[in-house]
Amino acid sequence: MEFRKTTVLPLDDAQAASHLFRQWVHDRPHVLFVVLGSGPDREALVSKAGMFAGTEHQPRWVIWARDLSAIEADIAQLKESTAGLKQAVLGGEARAFVLSLGDAIQDVISSSETADNFRVNLAYMRAEVLP
Repeated sequence: MEFRKTTVLPLDDAQAASHLFRQWVHDRPHVLFVVLGSGPDREALVSKAGMFAGTEHQPRWVIWARDLSAIEADIAQLKESTAGLKQAVLGGEARAFVLSLGDAIQDVISSSETADNFRVNLAYMRAEVLP
């Protein structure tokens, strides 16, 4: 499993999870791949996103939010590149989403999609496109 560039948000402290999520989003210039939920399939997606995150000096990082409810209010305040992306995340239809350096949701991997290597890289690339 590849977890070198992954931050796992705590399950037992929603306030700490929210605070940590906000720090990663607003205080650090990163392209963030945020995986939502738990279970073996989510763990595999976290690992896959970590494989494609690159070296420590590259802007790609992974956040694993096992409990969406802890960061729902924070997600509601994010910008989105296309209308409906934020609602897909908040409505529970998303397995993962990516944020650009400008803190906007650029892509959502839905629960019904196959999150293979191509799809993970595509999500990262969509977040890296300059407006």
